[in-house]
Amino acid sequence: MDSYLTTQRTTIFSQVGVMIYVFDVESREMGKDLEYFRDCMAGLKQYSPDAAIFLLVHKMDLVREPRQPVFLKKKQELEEASLATDVHVFGTSIYDESLYKVRDSRVHRDDY
Repeated sequence: MDSYLTTQRTTIFSQVGVMIYVFDVESREMGKDLEYFRDCMAGLKQYSPDAAIFLLVHKMDLVREPRQPVFLKKKQELEEASLATDVHVFGTSIYDESLYKVRDSRVHRDDY
Protein backbone atom coordinates (compact mmCIF):
# COMPACT_ATOMS: atom_id res chain seq x y z
CA MET A 1 0.00 0.00 0.00
CA ASP A 2 2.80 2.42 0.87
CA SER A 3 4.38 1.91 -2.55
CA TYR A 4 1.12 2.60 -4.37
CA LEU A 5 0.49 5.76 -2.39
CA THR A 6 3.94 7.18 -3.10
CA THR A 7 5.52 5.95 -6.34
CA GLN A 8 2.28 5.45 -8.30
CA ARG A 9 0.21 8.24 -6.78
CA THR A 10 -0.39 10.16 -10.02
CA THR A 11 -1.41 7.04 -11.94
CA ILE A 12 -3.75 5.75 -9.24
CA PHE A 13 -5.55 8.99 -8.41
CA SER A 14 -5.77 10.67 -11.82
CA GLN A 15 -9.16 10.65 -13.56
CA VAL A 16 -10.95 8.75 -10.76
CA GLY A 17 -14.74 8.85 -10.98
CA VAL A 18 -15.55 6.74 -7.92
CA MET A 19 -13.56 5.45 -4.98
CA ILE A 20 -14.94 2.59 -2.90
CA TYR A 21 -12.94 2.17 0.31
CA VAL A 22 -13.66 -0.78 2.59
CA PHE A 23 -13.08 -0.73 6.34
CA ASP A 24 -13.30 -3.83 8.53
CA VAL A 25 -15.61 -2.92 11.42
CA GLU A 26 -13.48 -5.01 13.79
CA SER A 27 -10.06 -3.85 12.57
CA ARG A 28 -7.40 -3.88 15.26
CA GLU A 29 -5.35 -1.37 13.27
CA MET A 30 -7.84 1.46 12.81
CA GLY A 31 -5.09 4.07 13.22
CA LYS A 32 -3.19 2.60 10.25
CA ASP A 33 -6.44 2.16 8.31
CA LEU A 34 -7.29 5.83 8.79
CA GLU A 35 -3.76 6.88 7.82
CA TYR A 36 -4.06 5.05 4.49
CA PHE A 37 -7.57 6.46 4.00
CA ARG A 38 -6.44 10.04 4.64
CA ASP A 39 -3.59 9.54 2.18
CA CYS A 40 -6.06 8.30 -0.44
CA MET A 41 -8.31 11.27 0.25
CA ALA A 42 -5.38 13.65 -0.23
CA GLY A 43 -4.52 11.95 -3.54
CA LEU A 44 -8.10 12.30 -4.73
CA LYS A 45 -8.26 15.94 -3.68
CA GLN A 46 -5.11 16.62 -5.67
CA TYR A 47 -5.83 14.63 -8.85
CA SER A 48 -9.60 13.88 -8.94
CA PRO A 49 -11.39 16.34 -6.67
CA ASP A 50 -14.82 15.55 -8.14
CA ALA A 51 -14.67 11.80 -7.48
CA ALA A 52 -17.61 10.26 -5.62
CA ILE A 53 -16.49 8.50 -2.45
CA PHE A 54 -18.23 5.49 -0.94
CA LEU A 55 -17.01 4.07 2.36
CA LEU A 56 -18.09 0.58 3.39
CA VAL A 57 -17.98 -0.39 7.04
CA HIS A 58 -17.82 -4.10 6.30
CA LYS A 59 -18.48 -7.24 8.36
CA MET A 60 -21.33 -5.62 10.27
CA ASP A 61 -22.66 -9.15 10.85
CA LEU A 62 -19.84 -9.65 13.38
CA VAL A 63 -21.07 -6.79 15.55
CA ARG A 64 -23.18 -7.92 18.44
CA GLU A 65 -26.51 -6.17 18.80
CA PRO A 66 -27.22 -3.30 18.72
CA ARG A 67 -25.41 -2.56 15.47
CA GLN A 68 -26.63 0.97 14.82
CA PRO A 69 -24.60 2.70 17.60
CA VAL A 70 -21.42 0.93 16.42
CA PHE A 71 -22.09 1.90 12.83
CA LEU A 72 -22.91 5.52 13.70
CA LYS A 73 -19.68 5.84 15.69
CA LYS A 74 -17.62 4.48 12.77
CA LYS A 75 -19.52 6.69 10.34
CA GLN A 76 -18.74 9.79 12.38
CA GLU A 77 -15.08 8.81 12.66
CA LEU A 78 -14.82 8.34 8.89
CA GLU A 79 -16.62 11.56 8.09
CA GLU A 80 -14.21 13.43 10.36
CA ALA A 81 -11.25 11.79 8.61
CA SER A 82 -12.58 12.72 5.16
CA LEU A 83 -10.80 16.07 4.93
CA ALA A 84 -14.10 18.00 4.64
CA THR A 85 -15.07 15.99 1.56
CA ASP A 86 -18.56 14.61 1.03
CA VAL A 87 -18.53 10.85 1.56
CA HIS A 88 -21.27 8.22 1.56
CA VAL A 89 -20.90 5.70 4.38
CA PHE A 90 -22.67 2.32 4.41
CA GLY A 91 -22.71 -0.64 6.77
CA THR A 92 -22.29 -3.89 4.82
CA SER A 93 -22.07 -7.65 5.21
CA ILE A 94 -21.79 -10.59 2.83
CA TYR A 95 -24.62 -12.29 4.73
CA ASP A 96 -27.40 -9.93 3.77
CA GLU A 97 -28.29 -7.77 0.79
CA SER A 98 -26.44 -4.66 2.01
CA LEU A 99 -23.69 -4.89 -0.64
CA TYR A 100 -26.29 -5.09 -3.40
CA LYS A 101 -28.18 -2.19 -1.89
CA VAL A 102 -25.05 -0.05 -1.93
CA ARG A 103 -24.51 -0.93 -5.56
CA ASP A 104 -28.08 -0.01 -6.39
CA SER A 105 -27.94 3.10 -4.18
CA ARG A 106 -31.15 2.04 -2.46
CA VAL A 107 -29.70 1.66 1.01
CA HIS A 108 -30.05 4.47 3.49
CA ARG A 109 -26.73 5.47 5.05
CA ASP A 110 -28.03 4.93 8.58
CA ASP A 111 -29.40 1.39 8.02
CA TYR A 112 -27.25 -0.10 10.75
